[in-house]
Amino acid sequence: MVSSPKDIPAAFASAFNRKDVEALLALYSDDALLVADGTAEVPRSGLRAALEGFLGLPGPITMSLRRAVVQGETAVVIAEWSLPNGVTGTTSDVVRREPDGGWRYVIDAPFGIRS
Repeated sequence: MVSSPKDIPAAFASAFNRKDVEALLALYSDDALLVADGTAEVPRSGLRAALEGFLGLPGPITMSLRRAVVQGETAVVIAEWSLPNGVTGTTSDVVRREPDGGWRYVIDAPFGIRS
């Protein structure tokens, strides 16, 4: 369980680097939405397939928190990430504290949000 929104990027990187899709799925709320490429919206029902696709990319992933802004039970988390093949991105994520006290993605946008 992730106990602070600031820990979400490190938790994602750890699960990604272990190639652990179950650990990745556990980081997402039941109503999560993945904005995989900045525009395409993937609902929770398609999350496993999308994450399995990400796990096919060469690792390890490196992630560093840029900023977390917390208001009550919701936070916006911005992090920089990179892969060894030169692919990089800046996340724009919304996370929420769930009833069990853990923080999980509500919106995961690894490349930010584009129009």
